[in-house]
Amino acid sequence: MRWLVAPFAIAALAVAGCGSSDDDSGDESASTGSSTTASTTAETASAPVCRGDDIRFQLSFFPNAQHTGFLVADSRGFYRDAGVNVKTIPGGPTVNPSLQLAQGNVDMAMMDFTEAINAAANGAEITWVGQTYQSDPLRYVSINRDFPLAGPEALRGAVVGTQQVGELEPELRGMLTDAGLSIDDVRIESIDPSIETLLNRRIDVLPLQTFFHISQLQEAGYRIPGDIDVLDPNELGVGVAANGVAVNNAFYAEHRDAVACFLAGALRGWETAIEDPRGVQRDVEGAQEAGLASPEATAINIEQTIDLVTRRADGGTSEPLELDMTYLDESQRRLLEARVIEESVDLGELIDPEPLARAKAAAGS
Repeated sequence: MRWLVAPFAIAALAVAGCGSSDDDSGDESASTGSSTTASTTAETASAPVCRGDDIRFQLSFFPNAQHTGFLVADSRGFYRDAGVNVKTIPGGPTVNPSLQLAQGNVDMAMMDFTEAINAAANGAEITWVGQTYQSDPLRYVSINRDFPLAGPEALRGAVVGTQQVGELEPELRGMLTDAGLSIDDVRIESIDPSIETLLNRRIDVLPLQTFFHISQLQEAGYRIPGDIDVLDPNELGVGVAANGVAVNNAFYAEHRDAVACFLAGALRGWETAIEDPRGVQRDVEGAQEAGLASPEATAINIEQTIDLVTRRADGGTSEPLELDMTYLDESQRRLLEARVIEESVDLGELIDPEPLARAKAAAGS
């Protein structure tokens, strides 16, 4: 979640490098960035062998439905079955997963793709090994009786909420550009991550995260669609990659099998959730803070998260944690154009598809 992470000095990552992986992780296992999906496949990868390696795994925020597959893997012992001992560490508004990972305070982390690029560009030695969300969770919504939002062109004159630090969200910039509008055609209002700013009419348009806010709007009595107009960046061709999984390179160099085993356990967790969303609700509720969401809201949040994990930005279906290099490359381009990232990085060096392929081999996929 780009907007739920408190700002930190990204430059600090330049001094937080934590070593590099073995020479074995060079060109053979790195993606070229030109193929549609990662080139290494489960058919050609060897299954990992793990014997109880310890892994500190940092969540992107407080445990909640957006982490469903990882929480299921933890609570049901899937990591242990895969041969690793995982300590799941909660995040929060004052926790920067990329900084924690770069400094070696954790071994693996779920973080935003934007954070990973900025961190790598500033010298953090991390590797991206799995894409949690296959489509952008961000939506721009309005209460249609107050501010009808039939299309991006209707943003003219709107008061639009943002939690983006610095420049505009690339999704909003893309929608404005495609509609022939500029930043001068809207009024940007800094807000906290709450639907109250929309319900209280402080803003006309809310940047909504599907895995959390949709359930809040429904509990407030609004039907989606029906009472709420929605602009979906994915459908409009301006979606950007969000959360995924990264590993500290120093840890990766010493525990290559363990990283694949972690992903094997995580895959099993996500697959279990996809097969029976209602059946994993207790796993999520047992991990998240009491009162964070009602049982009804948690069920909706889990369903929305699973949709993000299994549906591509173009509407096609995807396997959990899949690395779609075309999508990631296009996302980096949009982030650079919007000046959300400082500079581009070589995705062939940042992303390694090998551990995910080995995890699938372990599962017999």
